[in-house]
Amino acid sequence: MIKSKSLYITLILTAMLATALYATPQSKGVDAVLDKARYYIDHLNYDSSILYLDSAMALTRSTNDRLNVTYINRLKGYAYLKKNQYDSAGFYLEKARKQAKLLGNDTILATAELNLGWVKHQNGLSDSALILYKNGLKIYQSTGDTSGMATAYTFLAYHYNYSGDFDKALNNALKATYIYSKKDEPKRYIKSLIQLGNSYENLKDNDTAIACFKKAYQLSLDHNFPKEATSALINIAVIHYNWGKDLEEKNDSAKAREEFNLTKDYFLKAIEFNDSLNNKKQLALVYANISTIYRRLNEDQKAIESAQKSIDLAIEISNPGVQLRALNNLGICYKKLKDYSRAESCYLEAMALAKKLHYMAELLNLTNNLSNIYEIKGDYKESLKYARLAAAYQDSLFSEKKQELIEKHKADFEILHLKDQNKIKELEKKKIRFQRNLSYVIGAVIILLLILILYFFRMRVRKNRIIAAQKIQKLEDEKRLMAAQSVLVGQEKERERIARELHDGIGVLLSTASIHFSSVEEQTDEETGKMLKKANKLLKDAGKEVRQISHNMMPGVLSKFGLREAIEDLFEDVEDTGDLDIDLQVKCKKERLPENTEIMIYRVIQEMLNNTLKHANASAISLFAERTDEQIIIEYADNGDGFEIDKLPQSKSLGLSGIRSRIDYLGGHIELTSKQGKGTRYSITIPINSKKE
Repeated sequence: MIKSKSLYITLILTAMLATALYATPQSKGVDAVLDKARYYIDHLNYDSSILYLDSAMALTRSTNDRLNVTYINRLKGYAYLKKNQYDSAGFYLEKARKQAKLLGNDTILATAELNLGWVKHQNGLSDSALILYKNGLKIYQSTGDTSGMATAYTFLAYHYNYSGDFDKALNNALKATYIYSKKDEPKRYIKSLIQLGNSYENLKDNDTAIACFKKAYQLSLDHNFPKEATSALINIAVIHYNWGKDLEEKNDSAKAREEFNLTKDYFLKAIEFNDSLNNKKQLALVYANISTIYRRLNEDQKAIESAQKSIDLAIEISNPGVQLRALNNLGICYKKLKDYSRAESCYLEAMALAKKLHYMAELLNLTNNLSNIYEIKGDYKESLKYARLAAAYQDSLFSEKKQELIEKHKADFEILHLKDQNKIKELEKKKIRFQRNLSYVIGAVIILLLILILYFFRMRVRKNRIIAAQKIQKLEDEKRLMAAQSVLVGQEKERERIARELHDGIGVLLSTASIHFSSVEEQTDEETGKMLKKANKLLKDAGKEVRQISHNMMPGVLSKFGLREAIEDLFEDVEDTGDLDIDLQVKCKKERLPENTEIMIYRVIQEMLNNTLKHANASAISLFAERTDEQIIIEYADNGDGFEIDKLPQSKSLGLSGIRSRIDYLGGHIELTSKQGKGTRYSITIPINSKKE
């Protein structure tokens, strides 16, 4: 029954995880899918909610909405948390936490801190959980979010109840309840009342605890919250059960029976609510508990029926812990009815589960019960076998420290009370032997330390060798990088020279020749004029082609107006063809980057665009470029044919190699993702002022 109490508290606390669940960011493309995901979370269908969240994530990534990505990761972590899949929950909640920090979204960050704290608690990391709970509280306090503060106080109350610091638990529970009492949030107020009741119960103030639970129950009825009503009823039932046990120990059977009847009534009401909710997990637990109550009230048939229902439900939902308890109850009932064969069967099945779960206390109880059953049946060999097993389990329950303490007290007692000098001398001999053994142990420890020191120095030498090799490799890499950089700079200078020669040399000559042809054309006969006119047109086309080549090699817009205008000019030329849908977003500050940096970035974008135009067969291109104080972010994507990166032909890989070389030169980072038939995406970040020009 005590374990069931802990489970009820856990159910209450996990329900509080949803307090900030509906702070939904606005995104038209995913709202409907997210609404469906939240609907399934509300109705405890977490598998379906995760499928919808995956769909929402796919839609969101296409819009590059980082806030929605963060929100979906938090919801997904919450869904896995409710499924008790704590590793997956921790993964997505940690992602949401980091993303929320980058975005500066305190609402999502605080909720992720609290949810992640619950994951840490479930994994046995109570200290880490406490830090995360306090972080969440600080964020809510800084933003003035009183509802969030109340949620954080609730988590802290549970933590302190769990760690045994009941005064702090009560203090935090009172704060949460006070905040919710002032708000129009009845469900949260009810949950805080239940948490407050648990805190009073731990402080042995059961009357106040019951008053909190009853108030929570009445409010749950008023507002039609069956789940919360069930939690309140179960908590009331547990207190009455404990009162009944205390009275039974004092041999006040009449009053104990009254308490057990009250416990039964509350559990029956809880069963009605759980039936309406189809909450099989809690139904299995309540049936196991009410089976114990029926057994204490000597209503054996009802006890058997309830235990069997609990077993069936526990098997259905794969809950071996509840199944074990119900089987034990069932065995006790059959034993009481002298149906020893069924009792034996129940105990053996329960024992198999206890071994699987490593429940030592239950194994001790079951082996004692089986020993007793076999003794009654006259099978003394089996009875002795299980009696010995029980003794072995009993011994294993004592820790080594406790055993040492017993031995120490025993030795002290002998020394204080022995009057026989011979016995005292014997103890002195024991002491000498102990000191000798201690000397051996100290010597062994010293030898071990020497071995560890030698091992440490050996590892240090090895580490120094590795570091030296890494430094050599780094120097070689830097040398190769400098060579590549020199080639890139040389290429750009040569492009600039050739562009200038084409524009100022050949371009001028072609324009001059065209002018001369035009003047001669007017002074010739009609047939010669036509030929001169055709030749003049060819000269003009050649001049135009030279100017275009010069522009491609070194865009005048880039040198005169800067990177933003050059990029827009580049994409306007493509958009004018009418063959592609262009989505262009360029956010740059007025102050320009160093010339070499602008040229390199322009070449990277130009190469990505050329790859799409030549190879992708795309119908749409998107480019997002933003300059912050620390870095330049470039996101480029097309919906073309895509390719398998590992199987890329040499001709195409050369273009990508050029892109990577320029990014390396700028000290940046590039991520390329592409699949056959699913387009290509480049994600590039380039730090500002990290490269000396």
